[in-house]
Amino acid sequence: MNKQEDNLDKDVKKLVKDLEPLIQQMKTINDQAVVAYTPLVDDLCRRKAAQNEVELMLDYLLMFAGDDRMLALYKRVCRAYWQTYPESIAFYIMEYRKEYDLESLIGTEYEYLLHEYNDKISE
Repeated sequence: MNKQEDNLDKDVKKLVKDLEPLIQQMKTINDQAVVAYTPLVDDLCRRKAAQNEVELMLDYLLMFAGDDRMLALYKRVCRAYWQTYPESIAFYIMEYRKEYDLESLIGTEYEYLLHEYNDKISE
């Protein structure tokens, strides 16, 4: 290994070490979100909720939907209300796909959303 590669290796190790507390903090925030939102989702899915209440819950859950546990809660709300509020649930499913699963849009009628996303990135 030459000196430049050795320095790069040290820099990468330092960066990873510096990021460890932030990564741990994010895990803690996700854990807290799961604990806080699970009973709310339980309650919401047990009763008939107003459309704005369902949409607000999905807004909050979408912020954490990169975490599999929160994604499960998100899907649970969508499954509970897809027949009651189909337009809203369709919107939130697309929001999830745009944020976390862009590849699922390839080859669909919604592929144009990929270009919309790329346009926002280039701005």
